[in-house]
Amino acid sequence: MIGEMVGEMTGKVVGQRLTRHYGGELKIERTMESKGRILGTEVTLLATFWSKERPQGGMFSKGNGIMMTQTGEKAVLHGSGIRVPGKEPGWSMRGVRYLQTSSPALSRLNDVALVFEIEIDPDGTVQDRMWEWK
Repeated sequence: MIGEMVGEMTGKVVGQRLTRHYGGELKIERTMESKGRILGTEVTLLATFWSKERPQGGMFSKGNGIMMTQTGEKAVLHGSGIRVPGKEPGWSMRGVRYLQTSSPALSRLNDVALVFEIEIDPDGTVQDRMWEWK
């Protein structure tokens, strides 16, 4: 069951490139920077995720990020998701994240799966929302 919304951030895709390792599959790598509030605490997130095509269509994405509070506390995020139909010509992603931190303000999320939805506009503007998955 989806629980309370724990955070919302806005930001921008700040870089992207195509990668292929040793003749393997082609992946798109994107990096985004976002700011917002998680559990009422102001944070900045820097995250990089890699996307690859799914055989039946669409994209699968997997990534990592580091979140910083204004007081310098850190949290590491790991997540994955899939691209879903969204408002064209942008795109949407839905998935789950896991957070690891020693920050007192965010530590309650250490043992919680965070369901997320991300909307990315054609100009690279990012809207990112997360809910607790109970």
